Amino acid sequence: MSDNGAAGRIQDELIESMKERFIETATEKINDLDDMIGSLRTDDAEHAALMRSFRGEVHSLKGAGGTFGFPFVSVVCHRLEQFIEADRSYSKAELDGVQLFVDELRGIIEGHEDPDEDTSEKILATLPKPFGEKPSVQTTKELLIVLASPMAAIRQMAEFFLAEEGCQVLSTGSSLDAFRLAVENRPDMLISSIQMETIGGLDLARAVSAVSFLQNTRISLMTSSSDAGEVRSGIPKQFATIRTDQMEEDLANAVAAVIGSSPSRKPSVG
Repeated sequence: MSDNGAAGRIQDELIESMKERFIETATEKINDLDDMIGSLRTDDAEHAALMRSFRGEVHSLKGAGGTFGFPFVSVVCHRLEQFIEADRSYSKAELDGVQLFVDELRGIIEGHEDPDEDTSEKILATLPKPFGEKPSVQTTKELLIVLASPMAAIRQMAEFFLAEEGCQVLSTGSSLDAFRLAVENRPDMLISSIQMETIGGLDLARAVSAVSFLQNTRISLMTSSSDAGEVRSGIPKQFATIRTDQMEEDLANAVAAVIGSSPSRKPSVG
C-alpha cells in the first residue's frame, strides 16, 4: 500500500472515530435534554435556572454538529434556540413543542448520519415556531449573497444565519452555477465551501474575482475547523475564511465587514 493510501485510510479511521464519539456525546446530551424537559414540566421554582442550562446544552450541541459531520443537527438546534429565545417560563404546550425538537434531534443521531435534502426540508417544515410569532413582512434585504456548498445542510444552516443578518441569499450546490449566479446578479459577497465538485471553492473564488465588474464582490471561503489552518495558508489575503464550527459568528463578521466597507450601506445617523 502506498504512503498516500495508508495516510488516507488512517484519516478515514480518525474521522469515523470522531464521528462515533460525537454520536455518543450527542446521545448523552439529548438524554439530558429529555430529563430537563421533565423537570421543567414539574419544577416551577427552578424553571429559569433549568432553562438556562437547557439553552447551554442546545448551544453546545449546535456548535459540535457542524464540526463532526452533522450540520443539520446544528440547523435544528438553531431553530430550537429561536423557539426558546425569550427568558421566561414556558407553558406545557410550549414544552411539548420543545420536546418535538429534541425528538427530531434524537432521530437524526440514532440514524448515524445527516438526513438527505428532501428529508431535511420535511423536518424543518414540521418544527414548531415560537408562540405568538407574527408573519414576517417582506422587506428589501441589505446584502445579496451567492452561497455555494455541496452539502444541503451546510447551505441551510448558512441561510438561517445570513437571513438573520438581513441578507438575501441565492444558494446552490454547484460551483459552475455559483459562478453563473455571481455574473448574472453581481452580489455583494460570494461564500463558497472549499470542497466543491467540478471546480474547487478557491478556484471559483479566483474566477469570480477576475471578472472586471465583480471586483467589489467580497469573497469568503468556508472550511471545517480541522483543516482551517492548512487551508488558510493557501488562501489569498483578500479572501476571508469562515469556519463551519463557528459559522454564526464568522458569517456575522463577514457581513459586517461588507457593510462597513461600503459608505452607501452604512446606517444613517438620525
